[in-house]
Amino acid sequence: MLNSKLLTCFLAVVTHRTLTAAADHLCITQPALSKSLRRLEDELGVPLFQRTSAGMVLTAYGSTLAHRARLIQLEAQRAHDEILLMKDGGVGTLTVGAGPLWSVHLLPDVIAELSRTHASLRVRVVPGVLSTLLPQLLRGEVDVLCAALDFPDHDDIEKEYLIDSSHVFLAHASHPLASKSQVSVADLSRCKFVGPHNDYAVLDRMKQFFALRGLDSPGFAAEADSLELVLSLVATGEFIATQSHQVLAHARQLGIDTLATDEGIWTFRGGLARLKRPVPLPVVDLFRHSLLRHLHAAS
Repeated sequence: MLNSKLLTCFLAVVTHRTLTAAADHLCITQPALSKSLRRLEDELGVPLFQRTSAGMVLTAYGSTLAHRARLIQLEAQRAHDEILLMKDGGVGTLTVGAGPLWSVHLLPDVIAELSRTHASLRVRVVPGVLSTLLPQLLRGEVDVLCAALDFPDHDDIEKEYLIDSSHVFLAHASHPLASKSQVSVADLSRCKFVGPHNDYAVLDRMKQFFALRGLDSPGFAAEADSLELVLSLVATGEFIATQSHQVLAHARQLGIDTLATDEGIWTFRGGLARLKRPVPLPVVDLFRHSLLRHLHAAS
């Protein structure tokens, strides 16, 4: 089994890139740090770094270890924090990564239920899109994702399909296209779109959608970090958006509805994604069971 102190030394070098800076951070001498690295490399039987004029550069073996070692540190810190919380009568913490549709569909009710039934549970919701949430999941910074599942399979990620979702075009009643009985793709291509910041998946889908019809995608004229702000910008009548049909009930409260188009840009499978573990986190199981109950009640 790998020594945790050796992993701490290893990660310090990964972070600081030089032995001198890493040794200063750890408050040990450089020779002592070098000795720890050699011991770790000897235990594994592979080189972890290349020593260059620019600093310590990870080898392929080192990159693999760095990923796992960070997760080990995060899990150790999480275990420490949860044990302290349990000593005080708590049941743990849960960090949920939430794609746009989930922020207004099912997730609020699930979190409210968990708060009622497990008053000491601490829940943090991290809004985002796949391009921002997946790296956080892989780094162990979120426990579970509620998101689209049409990303490439990953050895470390377990997916659970729950819903189908179709993107629709949304506009406020004051937008010029809202009164049209039929909105063409050419009409859409001349509009200003607003969407979530860094939502490259939707931008790619838009590009394909318009390209197949011989048109350039308008892209996003504005980006926002939350679905609420996206919809608020649509509600000004200046922008339109493409969003999952599950957000419609919420959008209609702002005077927003679907445009009369023949098709949307995207249909996808949504659900849960989490890191594969020998034993699932109890708080994630609590969350999953509550989500499934609300999903079945809504169907």
